[in-house]
Amino acid sequence: MKFSSKNPLNEALRLMKQCPLCKQDYVAEKAKIVEKQDEAHLVHITCANCENSVLVLLVISRLGISSVGIITDLVLDDVSRFMSKDVISEDDLLNFHELLEKKQSLFIKSLIG
Repeated sequence: MKFSSKNPLNEALRLMKQCPLCKQDYVAEKAKIVEKQDEAHLVHITCANCENSVLVLLVISRLGISSVGIITDLVLDDVSRFMSKDVISEDDLLNFHELLEKKQSLFIKSLIG
């Protein structure tokens, strides 16, 4: 994997040298920036060898480069699609919790008879 060190983002991507699962070197062209906001870059990269993906948040500042990554089964299109979805509200979460409680209650009643 060869990146130019002239650009701080390229230097950060160079640190993501290999797949955490199969240890194969990444192919530079597979790294795609999903979103950029100020000094933070959300990057999706798929291993050319095992086809597993990681999502990495890279923060590039005067103090250096930091990153946090997670292995995912999401492809780039999935990440882009989820990024455009509305945020789940507290009301949505409470409504879902109530629905699960009702379903659980009905399930337990059906088991008891």
